Amino acid sequence: MSGKTFALDWEARFKAERTPWERPSLHPAFTTWRASGALAPCRIMLPGAGRSAEPRALAQDGFDVTIVDAAATAVAVQQARFQSFSLPGRIEAADLLEWTADAPFDAVYDQTCLCALPPPVWPSYVAQLHRWLRPGGRLFLLLMQTGKPDGPPFDCPPDEMRTLFGAAWQWPDTLIAAVPHWDGKEEIPVVLTRL
Repeated sequence: MSGKTFALDWEARFKAERTPWERPSLHPAFTTWRASGALAPCRIMLPGAGRSAEPRALAQDGFDVTIVDAAATAVAVQQARFQSFSLPGRIEAADLLEWTADAPFDAVYDQTCLCALPPPVWPSYVAQLHRWLRPGGRLFLLLMQTGKPDGPPFDCPPDEMRTLFGAAWQWPDTLIAAVPHWDGKEEIPVVLTRL
C-alpha cells in the first residue's frame, strides 16, 4: 500500500522478513499498563500494529479492537490470528493519514507507529491521533530512543515530542524509566490524555 504516510515500503520489509523492530512477545510496558489497570477494556485502536501480539491479547481481554495498517502482509497475519482464536475485531488496510474512524476511540495503543513514520509527517499523524480519540481518551505511546537522526525507527526525544504534541495533550508529571529494546535501543513509555 502506498500513500502519504508510508514513504517506506513496509510490505516489502514484511515479505523480506526485514522487521527488526518486532518483539517475539508482549511489550513490557504493555503488560505493566494492563496489570496496573491503566489499560482497561475499552474501544481501542492500534495504528501500524504490524504483526505484534498486543492486538490479540487485547481482544482476548475484552477490548473492542480496531487495527489499521498499510502493509497487506501485516493485515493478513492479524486477520488470521483473530480468526484462528474466533476473536472479534476490525482489521483494515489503509493509509493512516487518510483513514477516518466511524466514532472516537477511548484509547490508542501506538507501539511502533510514530517512530516508524518519517518525521515530516509527524504533525499530520499527531492531528489524526487527536481526531481518533474522544476528549479524555488516552494515548499509550512508546517513544523510541535511538540517538540518531536517521531511521526507521526514528528518534523520539521527549522534549521534541512535547513540542510536537503541543497543548492539545496532557503529559504525565514525570516520565517512567526507559524500557530496553532487544536491539540495544530504549523506549520511553508514556500515557498522554487528549484534551
